[in-house]
Amino acid sequence: MNEQFRARANLILLIFGFVILIYVIKVAPSLLYDPIVYELKVSGNRFLSTKYIKNIVMPVGGVRLSALTVPYDPFIKSYSIKYEGNGMAQLFVTERTPAFISSTSMGYFLTSPEGVFLAQISKDDLYKLTGMMIVFGIDSFNFNGTGIINPVLVSEIDEILSYPAPLKKEILEVDIKTNTLYFAKGVSVRFENLNLSPSVDEVILSMIKTSKIGSRYIFIDNNFIELPQSF
Repeated sequence: MNEQFRARANLILLIFGFVILIYVIKVAPSLLYDPIVYELKVSGNRFLSTKYIKNIVMPVGGVRLSALTVPYDPFIKSYSIKYEGNGMAQLFVTERTPAFISSTSMGYFLTSPEGVFLAQISKDDLYKLTGMMIVFGIDSFNFNGTGIINPVLVSEIDEILSYPAPLKKEILEVDIKTNTLYFAKGVSVRFENLNLSPSVDEVILSMIKTSKIGSRYIFIDNNFIELPQSF
């Protein structure tokens, strides 16, 4: 009887020890290295609200650190996650910056310098983005649903974005197909290309101030030629 009891006790201890071993090997490391995240701190965001980011990232009831990820959003260029302990993780996001408005056959899009469409804008809401230049002439073969896919076109727009701040501030619209810049008072200048020299930048700024409403110019052989109104 005692031998049977002792054998059963040893078997139970063996099974219990086996369970403990499995826990140590499998479960304990997951708790130490893949903890459950219940709270998320967000930093680095400027355009997307913290509440919005938490809503798309954190499921109700928590999530394993290994499963914590950020769904695609055009504003989010990259991100990193760091566990801080006690169910808390830190999410640092790097956002794309709105740089101009793309005018396409699909509508208007707030666009990053890399050509990524960040948000579609209705024509009625364009006035809310006063001060941000609109780029026209983006043909259908140069873009898709997510942004401008022609790297040459992106490079040309980047050239405009690199203009000195005083000049860039004066630009209302750009026709990328005809290399035409449109300024206040309906003043426009057409160039052979949009790679402008610093000396030309200064002349344009002076010209905008002194030109009459609706004045149009063409830049040829380093000269600004004013076109007649009926041209």
